[in-house]
Amino acid sequence: MVLDRPRVEAVQRQYTAAGQGHVFTFWDNLTEQEQEAFLAQLESFDPAALNVIFSQATAASNNTSSIFADLTPLEQSEVKSTLSCSAEEKEEWRLLGMEAIANNHVAVVLLAGGQGTRLGTLLPKGCYRDIGLPSHKTLFQIQAERILKLQELARIEKAKRTHQAVESIPEVVVPWCIMTSGPTRHQTEVFLKEHEYFGLSPENIIIFEQGVIPCFGMDGKFLLNHKNLIATSPNGNGGLYWALHSEKVLEELQERGIRYIHCYSVDNILIKIGDPVGIGHAIKEGSDVTAKAAPKTVAAEPLGVICRLGGKIKVVEYSEMDPELAVLEDRSTGELVYRAGNICNQICSLDFLQKIANILKSRDQSVLIYHQATKKIPYVDLESGHLISPKKPNGIKLELFIFDVFPVAERFACLEVERSREFSPIKNSSGLDSPSTARRDLERLHIRWIEEAGGHVQGGDVFKSDGPTKMRIGFEIGPRLSYAGEGLEWVKGKTILPGILENQEDAAFVDY
Repeated sequence: MVLDRPRVEAVQRQYTAAGQGHVFTFWDNLTEQEQEAFLAQLESFDPAALNVIFSQATAASNNTSSIFADLTPLEQSEVKSTLSCSAEEKEEWRLLGMEAIANNHVAVVLLAGGQGTRLGTLLPKGCYRDIGLPSHKTLFQIQAERILKLQELARIEKAKRTHQAVESIPEVVVPWCIMTSGPTRHQTEVFLKEHEYFGLSPENIIIFEQGVIPCFGMDGKFLLNHKNLIATSPNGNGGLYWALHSEKVLEELQERGIRYIHCYSVDNILIKIGDPVGIGHAIKEGSDVTAKAAPKTVAAEPLGVICRLGGKIKVVEYSEMDPELAVLEDRSTGELVYRAGNICNQICSLDFLQKIANILKSRDQSVLIYHQATKKIPYVDLESGHLISPKKPNGIKLELFIFDVFPVAERFACLEVERSREFSPIKNSSGLDSPSTARRDLERLHIRWIEEAGGHVQGGDVFKSDGPTKMRIGFEIGPRLSYAGEGLEWVKGKTILPGILENQEDAAFVDY
C-alpha cells in the first residue's frame, strides 16, 4: 500500500500552518500501515480550530477575577416544581407528555461512556450488577424495562383518550440512543445483544460514540503518546452534542419525527426515562432546554448549582462556588438561596440540538468554551523518541460539560423534582452515592409506592426515617409492573411480604 503523496502533503501543510507540524517528527520512520493510521487520525482534527479552542479555554481558566459579583439565583418565576405545583398542573404536564410519547415524538439519550473503575470493574457502568438488588438487575436492564413500560402506558393512554381498543393503536416507540466511548462501545453492544436487548427492538436502539480531543502540552502543542498517534482524551459529556451530529443520530431522529429528547446519565438508578411530566412541562413552557434540578438542602453537597451569571444561565460547580454564597438562606423559607442542584437530567428540543451542532461546526466556538484540566499525560519525547511517564502535571486536557449549552438556549426552564423519587447516583464504591445508597433509595421508593396505593410492606417501617445506609428488607418492584407507582391498586388494605414483584402474581400477602 502506497499513500497518496498529495494527500499527505495537504495534511502536513495544514498542521504546519497551525504551528503543529511537530507531529510529523517521526513520520519517515513509520511503516506504511502506521502512516495510514496516523494520517486518518490527523484528518479527523482541524488543528487551527483546536488552537482557538485551547486559547479560549486557557484564557477563561486564567481569568482570576471573581465571577460572583455578577452571580444571581434563578428567579422563582423561572422554576416550576413537582413538589409544590398543583395536582391539576402536574396532571396537565403528564397528559401532554404522554400524548407526545404516544405520537412517537420522544427519544431518550443515555450518557454511558464511563467505565465502572471506581466500582471495581472495567465494564461499562450500565453492565454493573453488584448493586445488591434482589433481582440482580443491571442498570441497563432496569432502564430498558422502564422504556418498555413507558411505551405500554402511552399506548394504553392513547387508546383511552381516543376511545379505541389498545390493539388498534400503533406500537409506541421511544428510541434509546446510547452514547458510549471508545473503551465501552464494543462491550455495550455485546452485552445488549447477549441479553436480547432486554425486550426492546434492536432497530430502536442507536449506539454511537463520544468523540475525543487532542491533549496539549503547556505550550499549546499537541502531545504524542506514540510516534504515530496524537495523545487524546474524551471530550466530556458535553461531547454529546457533536457526537449526535457527527454520528448522524440527529438525522435519524428527525427522520423518525422526534421532537423532544430526554438526556440523562447512566448511573442514576431512579431515573424516570422519558418522564411524561418532564416532557409535558417542556412542551407547556415551549423551552429549548428544561433542566431538572434537585433542591439542595446542604450547601456542601457535591452538586453544581443552576443560576445566572451576568444574566445568562450557568451551572457553577460545587467546588467553585463561593462558600459565603453557598450557605445563604432565604429568610422567608429557610431554604438555600442557591438551591437548584444540577443532576444531569434534561429535556431538549430537536431544533435546539441541531442549533448546537451548527455552532460546533463553526471555527469560532467562543459561545461554547471548553474547560481545562492540568494532568500528568504520558508523551513521546520529540528528541529521544522515548515514551515519558511524567511525575507531575505536564499537559492539559479539555472537555465540554453537558450544561455548557444552557446559555445558548433562548427559552430555558428549570423543573425541580423530588430527589427521593428521581435522583440517586452511583459514583463511589462505598459511602455517599454508592451501590448501597442506590439500593436503599430504590427500595424506599418501591415501599413508598405500595403505601401510596394503600398497602404495606412487612418490615417497610425501617425506612420511615433515614436509618442505616446498609439496612434492607429485600423488596423490589420490577419496571414492567410499574413505571412510577401506577397500577398498584390491588395492594390496598394488604400487607405484602418482602420479595421481587415482577408481576401481580409474585406478591405474597401476610395472612392475618
